[in-house]
Amino acid sequence: MQCPFCQGDTRVVDSRAVDSSTRRRRECRACAHRFTTYERIAELEPAVVKRDGRREPFQRDKVLQGVRLACVKRPVPESAIESLVESVRTRAVQDGHAEVPSLQIGEWVLERLRPLDGVAAFRFASVLHNPGDFSELEREIELASQREPTEPTDDQQPALPGMDAGPGSEATRQAGS
Repeated sequence: MQCPFCQGDTRVVDSRAVDSSTRRRRECRACAHRFTTYERIAELEPAVVKRDGRREPFQRDKVLQGVRLACVKRPVPESAIESLVESVRTRAVQDGHAEVPSLQIGEWVLERLRPLDGVAAFRFASVLHNPGDFSELEREIELASQREPTEPTDDQQPALPGMDAGPGSEATRQAGS
């Protein structure tokens, strides 16, 4: 590999496995500059067939942007969003088809988003399905409200002591003393 600064030849100083890639620390033989590279196996990602028939390469960032937009001001941890997007990308690759309709990708996102947050799922579905009238919109609300509640994860912020000041709570008893 060439040095990005002087285009000299480089050597690998350190190599480690990180997630699904390999992290390599490299040093330029000419200028002694050190830098890091990440290598991963190239997977053949399918082409996405848009509604108008156009085809474009699968773009993980576009899916991530759409999910983040649906989750704005919602209590969905970033790690859950990343996991959702990665599972959709993996499913698209493992599906084995050279082309995947964009609506199918959207349905896969909804499948994973509904258990996380009903409001975010409704937002995403309202853009994906583009309801034409109120009856279709009501159907989307119905589907979003049928989600199964999930247990809080370690990524979510824990409740702060004394914040539950309802009748009979510890904070209320201490405040009255």
